[in-house]
Amino acid sequence: MSIEQIRQAMVAAMFALLALPGLCNEKAEPDPARSQYWPPIRQMMFGERPIEDGRDVLRIYLNTRADDASTVPVAVKAQIDQSDGRYIKTVFLIVERNPSPAAGVFHFTPDSGRVQVETRLRFEDFSFVRAVAELNDGKLYEATRWVKAAGGCSAPGGKFRIPENMIGQMKFKFWDDTVEAAKPALVQLMIRHPNESALAADFDPTRTPRFVRSVKVSYAGKTVLTADVDFSLSDNPSFRFFFVPGQQGELEAVVEDTHDKVYVHRATIVEGVPLPGG
Repeated sequence: MSIEQIRQAMVAAMFALLALPGLCNEKAEPDPARSQYWPPIRQMMFGERPIEDGRDVLRIYLNTRADDASTVPVAVKAQIDQSDGRYIKTVFLIVERNPSPAAGVFHFTPDSGRVQVETRLRFEDFSFVRAVAELNDGKLYEATRWVKAAGGCSAPGGKFRIPENMIGQMKFKFWDDTVEAAKPALVQLMIRHPNESALAADFDPTRTPRFVRSVKVSYAGKTVLTADVDFSLSDNPSFRFFFVPGQQGELEAVVEDTHDKVYVHRATIVEGVPLPGG
């Protein structure tokens, strides 16, 4: 099932839940095992598959109380190495109480070097954030955090609208001036994009919602990261992740949005040095 099919089914399920009595917004952190939002989401995404405690596999890092619910930084970091024998294949990032709970589905390979995803999320209501890792053996592991933030999905868009000719501009930010061959290197992909939905308070109903829906990153022709994402990500979405460079190669990002626009950005690495323009 694609993230678009999951999104459509879960939006319908969320509206049904919101219509039920007694689902008020808890001010204190509720018990994640007793969440009324999680069972239908879990069933839709994972069926009857068992999900184990993931504290030794992955962890979520974020502020549990956010000042701006429209842009909440979140990091999901693996606690295991990527190897040919055992590696994290997929990370599902879920914001339980958002209108579209599946914020992103991120796919990795052993060539990813190390699994880490950092991005920024919108929160429409106080919610659990769940990261579910699927390993190459098919087992599922979960990490959970409670976040106090609300109104981010329906918040007005940015003060300044991005000109059409600037949408899709991208940049790589490398954490070090040089990168070492065969050693995982941290890089951030920044995308200029409104990432807007029809939920925004100032959304023009004569326009069509527009947000990034897929991201594909490769290095020297090998897949590093692919992601199916939606409007639960903040505007101007960014992704921080690892890749394993060689002595020379090209890091490439291909991004597609819901208007079927495709944007491509590349950076060449020669002898461990990212060249200007990355």
